[in-house]
Amino acid sequence: MPYLKCKGVRDLYLIKIARLGYRKEGQLKEDKNDLRLIFEIEFVKQLFEEYKPMELKIWRAFTDTTLSKVLIPNL
Repeated sequence: MPYLKCKGVRDLYLIKIARLGYRKEGQLKEDKNDLRLIFEIEFVKQLFEEYKPMELKIWRAFTDTTLSKVLIPNL
């Protein structure tokens, strides 16, 4: 589930491919030392009408969770 800063989560996506890439792939000033984790995703469905706030834990970048914990907190 992508997290939007200051909003939270709302939609469900399928990760089709996870790969290493560069911040400026294909551009002239591409830095081969600037590796990123790239997710190629596909929209599945909207889960909530409004964005649902979620606390990000790992370096404030993502949280490892399950769909049941998002849909029914305190499980």
